[in-house]
Amino acid sequence: KKSFKIMMDYIKKKGNLIHKTAIINWKKLIIGRNNIIGPYAVIGNFAQHPKSKSKGKIIIGNNNIINEYCNIHLPTKLNKKTLIGDNNYFMNSTTIDHDCTIENNVVLSSNVILGGNVYIMNGAQLGIRSSIHQNQIIGSFSMIGMNSFITKKIKVYPGYKFYGKPAKKKGKNLIGLKKNNINSLRIKEEQKRFKKLLMLNK
Repeated sequence: KKSFKIMMDYIKKKGNLIHKTAIINWKKLIIGRNNIIGPYAVIGNFAQHPKSKSKGKIIIGNNNIINEYCNIHLPTKLNKKTLIGDNNYFMNSTTIDHDCTIENNVVLSSNVILGGNVYIMNGAQLGIRSSIHQNQIIGSFSMIGMNSFITKKIKVYPGYKFYGKPAKKKGKNLIGLKKNNINSLRIKEEQKRFKKLLMLNK
C-alpha cells in the first residue's frame, strides 16, 4: 500500500503532473503543459562537462512523458539550451546530457544515454540501453536497436534501422515509416534537413 501511494503521489504544477520526489531546477526550466514527470527524475542539474560551466536553460514543450529516474542536464555556452519538443516518451533511467535537442514524437527506451549536444530528429526511436556519442545527429523516423552504440563517425540517416556495437545500417525502418504514415516525399524532405544539420554541426 505504501509503495502504491508513492507511485500515485503526483501534484499539479503549471499545468503539468509532477511526482513529489522529482528534483527540478525551476529557475532554469521553461516548460509547457500536459507533461508528466515521474518519480526521482532530475531536471536541471549541472551540465556534465569537465571544462564548461552550465549556462542557459532547459526548454520542454507539451505532452511529454518523462518517467522515473530520468536525468536532463543544463546546457553550456555551446547552445545555451537543452531543448525538448512535444509528444516525446522517455522511459526510465534515460540520460539527456547538456545542449541536446530532441524534436517531437521521439521514444527513448529504458537506460538510453545521449552524450552532450546530441540532436534527435522527429519520430526517432532508440532501443533499450542504446548509447549515442556526443555531437551526433539521429535522423527522423530512424530506429536504433537495443544495446547499440552510435559512435562518432556513423551517419544515422532518416528512415533507416541501425544496430550493433558499433551500429551499422540494416535497411529501411519499414514498420516505423508505415506506422507514422511517412511517404517518400516526406523522407526526402527529412534527408535534406538532416544534411543541413550535419553542415551546421561541423
